Amino acid sequence: MVMIGISGELPSALAGEVVGSSSYAAAIITGLKQDGFISVRNKSGCKGYVLRAKGRRYLLENYRADTEYFLQGAVETSHVKSEVEKRIRLHRMSKAWVFCLKMGIPILRSQKPVLSGMAKKEWKGERQAAYYGSLEFKSGVDSIKGSRACGLFVTGESGYIVYHSMSQKMKWAKKMERSMRIWAERLLMQQGITGSADAVILGDDMELLCELLESDGGIRGNLYQVDDIFERSFFVPMCAEAEIQVQLFLSKNKRISLYRFLCGILDTVEDREYSVHAGFDREGTPVYFCYELEMRHLKRVKQEMGWKKAGSIVCMEYQRIALEQYFGEEVEIHEILTEKVMQFLQQAGH
Repeated sequence: MVMIGISGELPSALAGEVVGSSSYAAAIITGLKQDGFISVRNKSGCKGYVLRAKGRRYLLENYRADTEYFLQGAVETSHVKSEVEKRIRLHRMSKAWVFCLKMGIPILRSQKPVLSGMAKKEWKGERQAAYYGSLEFKSGVDSIKGSRACGLFVTGESGYIVYHSMSQKMKWAKKMERSMRIWAERLLMQQGITGSADAVILGDDMELLCELLESDGGIRGNLYQVDDIFERSFFVPMCAEAEIQVQLFLSKNKRISLYRFLCGILDTVEDREYSVHAGFDREGTPVYFCYELEMRHLKRVKQEMGWKKAGSIVCMEYQRIALEQYFGEEVEIHEILTEKVMQFLQQAGH
């Protein structure tokens, strides 16, 4: 119920992910409906759960610290719209909430500092992180109200603007998203977090990656394409294996450790700062590390491999099929097991 209150409308397919069991979730949902706490919306193929007045009162009485902000005043979740397009937007944001919850990132307001009043000491150390939904920072900030951002992921050292493209290219206005990036960087700087804010593009699955990489913005130029708004734009599929990507976002030390470990497979390591390839193998073939799924990097890799007519790719096993589709089946790909990487990082003390 807390997730329904935060989301406004929780997609029915996510109930099982929230509680960890589809059968258990079905029993809970049945009971909540019978007791009059929630109701079901099922129109135009869009099914979700929303709070009824009784459910709203229950949350305010028992979980006020986490839900009051979303259930009172003019916040969007208190006035859930029935239009399909607006409901889909709520579903998109809800999926981002649930993904962060499953990844172990604090999302509840009682578990994290208030975004506008974060103290530097609260964010000291790379292990701390929190996710803030767009409703927690767009209110009263006219310059970013039109942004497609679902939220802001803050660690002790970095900030990531989170988008959710679901299963297709989302609408994209460069001017608005540039304003979103500038606003986020100003906020982060106030907390002592310097550097540019990066983008995290969530997708329902890995199949979307190739479509985003090859997008030209559509006929009207209003759909997402990889551009220069963000210095780095990471694609993250909403699957369990993507936890490794989230862990790398959380820790600079983890990123460095993994990079150095993988450099062990190279015969020669490239030490130029802006080099696209990581180094060369024994045959002198350039090797490209693509496991972070940073989309501008992937496009540069394809371009460089095109004119060099050589190269091999290093990625996680769950990324292989999509990268084969993008680079071509003839490209040599070395896959690394996500489970083994997680074990390595744990053994390394991270």
